Amino acid sequence: MKMTTRVAFDNMKYHKSRNILIGIAIILTTMLLFVVPTVGKGMIDLRFAATNRLYPAWHALYRNVDEDTVRKLAAHHDISRYGLRSDAGYMNLEEASVAMLYADREAMELYKMELDRGNVPEKGDEIVVSKGILEELGQQGDIGDTVKVPYQIFRGGELDLTQQKEFRICGFLKDSKASRKMRTYVALVSEDFLRNEIVEEEIAFRFLLQIDDAGNPTTVEIEQKIQDIAVRFGIPENDININQDYLVANYLDPIFIPAIIVIMAIIMLAGVITIYSIYYVSMNHRIQEFGRMKAIGATKRQIRQIVLREGMCIAAFAVPAGLLAGTLVSGKVLRMFANTDKSDDEVIKMIKEILESGEINIYTWWVYLLAAAVTVCTVYFSLVRPMHVAAKISEVEAMRMRDAGGKSKNRRKGYEYLTIGRMVCRNLAENKKKSVITILAMAVTGVFLMVVATVLSCADPRESAEGSVVGQYEIFSVIEENNKEHPERKWSEVQKDNPLNEALVNQVENLPGVEGVDVFSALHVSGELFMEGDMNFLNGIPEKYADELEKNIVKGKATYEELKSGDKIIVDRALLFFYPDLDVGDRLNLTVHDGDRTFEKEFEIAAIGEYRSGLTNYAYLIMAKEAVDQMSEYNSSKSFHVFGDKDYDPKLHEALKEIVDASGRIELTTWKEHYEQWKSSQTVISAACYIFLGILAVISVMNLVNTMINSVRVRKKELGMIQAIGMSDSQLMKMLQLEGLFYTLGTLLISVGIGSLAGYPVFLYAKSQGLFEIRAYHYPVRAAVAVAAALLLVQFLLAAGIALSVRKDSIIERIRFSD
Repeated sequence: MKMTTRVAFDNMKYHKSRNILIGIAIILTTMLLFVVPTVGKGMIDLRFAATNRLYPAWHALYRNVDEDTVRKLAAHHDISRYGLRSDAGYMNLEEASVAMLYADREAMELYKMELDRGNVPEKGDEIVVSKGILEELGQQGDIGDTVKVPYQIFRGGELDLTQQKEFRICGFLKDSKASRKMRTYVALVSEDFLRNEIVEEEIAFRFLLQIDDAGNPTTVEIEQKIQDIAVRFGIPENDININQDYLVANYLDPIFIPAIIVIMAIIMLAGVITIYSIYYVSMNHRIQEFGRMKAIGATKRQIRQIVLREGMCIAAFAVPAGLLAGTLVSGKVLRMFANTDKSDDEVIKMIKEILESGEINIYTWWVYLLAAAVTVCTVYFSLVRPMHVAAKISEVEAMRMRDAGGKSKNRRKGYEYLTIGRMVCRNLAENKKKSVITILAMAVTGVFLMVVATVLSCADPRESAEGSVVGQYEIFSVIEENNKEHPERKWSEVQKDNPLNEALVNQVENLPGVEGVDVFSALHVSGELFMEGDMNFLNGIPEKYADELEKNIVKGKATYEELKSGDKIIVDRALLFFYPDLDVGDRLNLTVHDGDRTFEKEFEIAAIGEYRSGLTNYAYLIMAKEAVDQMSEYNSSKSFHVFGDKDYDPKLHEALKEIVDASGRIELTTWKEHYEQWKSSQTVISAACYIFLGILAVISVMNLVNTMINSVRVRKKELGMIQAIGMSDSQLMKMLQLEGLFYTLGTLLISVGIGSLAGYPVFLYAKSQGLFEIRAYHYPVRAAVAVAAALLLVQFLLAAGIALSVRKDSIIERIRFSD
């Protein structure tokens, strides 16, 4: 045992150059195996910590629950905790939204709604407000003071007419930055107020609940219990709201572990391929060494142990170094990702705050153990084949070997005239298997990189933004159903006096910088097909987009001219997620709502298409605009898409905003807003992917380094003799560059060739899933050029370094070289 360990340790020191490369590969593998779960877990822990601070703690809520059902739900054995909330109404304010709701103490705790000071309301005239609410009311007051509040109560499923009442302030809530910015607030009223204003039969509660989590259930198991309880008590699916953010933040998501396993398996595979290929390339060179050992009595088991322990000795030094490097890198990578997102999102701000405060410890002992254990397994799997090859070597045959390639020199083909090219070809021909393994080992990472680069190149923030909104600016009507105080905001009423009229079109088109305005129409439809309460529209698309409509049909056939008839429609494939039974040829009997009138009409699904959300605006029943306009007796314009001569013009934006503010009945969104959102998210994802792939690439390049160093090392004597008879240093450099170029071109051919072919089906999948609003294929030219440039640069520098190393020894010393 001691002898084999001693031999292995001495071998490690003797084969220093090769083992340094293996050590670097192990260090990088260990670092990746540590960084990936640490950064992944760190980002998740930070987001979960921010979620737990900012988001409610209920697992789910059931809407529109009556008191009888509340009592039954409260007794259910799977519900460990519950609270009640009921929305009484809204304060009638022009510029702000203030919900007036009743919440019991459990509901307040589940909402993490804490009073800044004062008490919860108990009497019918008591109210809890905030400073922001008082400012919106234009009044002042403190605890004990009274305020006059104009409000609308929910009655019969609608907001009733405005009433006014004096309330006594009994407490204050804090205003969040988001509330101030969005001007949306919550005021608390008492149960007495609720019951005095709304008849008992119409009182509807929101039942907030937490599922009993004994036994550490997963998010999927909790969600299933929530759905089962709802079915048992006849609660419709539309009235179930599952708090996904809180569940994922506090319970195990089944997707998390497989995702980490897949990523670590990829890293492990790259490490195995690299370390194995390094050993394989140098194994032939050590045939005589192992043959001598067997000749003096070493058993097969001892030979295997020597190879294994030599690798493990390297790992003993490299693994701690990799863990140390991973520790240093993880914190910086985590901060880089957190700081990349420049948005004003409250969660992102909270993540940065928690990260800077050091409240979350991103380093956990089990990640260190996991990374070290997986790395040791990686090294072991890398050595299985070399151990087997070394143990199988015959003593007699090994002693007969005269060169590293396993072929005697008298078999070499002679040349009357020896050239650099012939020398390169002869060396590569004598080591075909070694060359193939080196190329394949590097190409695996190259293929993976090209596939990922394909998706990232197709996920262009500009195109994603263009997929989210048509044109540079979008103007749309303010629509609010079920509000008696503002019946004019119902879509049926908006149609009668639509602010999106010809006068507005002309006003917008006359603004400096506007190139045109496209008008999209819509008609509200209902029917047995749709769930009750859904707001579905026939989407009238202008003829300008006829080519896009026809081009993106994935099933069936329909022309724009056929859609003008008003009898045929195209269904966006996104609707199939909710109604998977729909198919081409189906006939839909729908009720069309046009202002005050309704009529029945049958529509045939002529085709199913796949369209950007900016074109559909989530109205998935698509027709020609002419057909929608003909069916309507009113102005059915639903959105204006404004095209500017620039992607974003501050002056034009301000002019449009003035028009919107003056109307008070329309809203505005911009292409730039969508672009900034996409750019922020995609920058983080791209950075993470390329850092990960970059380190994998460095691990793979160790193969090229080892192959070229080993190739020169075993030919050191031969090269010395050739230089003694006239080969110049520049010719030696040229020979090494040509050999390196062969490996580089071979790797590029497979990486770029197969990677490009494999990337296209991945793009199609991403497109079908709506990932990043990907719509068009873009070949990753920059990634391909970067891979080629990086390999060529490494190969050139490596050839220069090896040539310089060889030239350090005199020709006499090189001729005397013996291994």
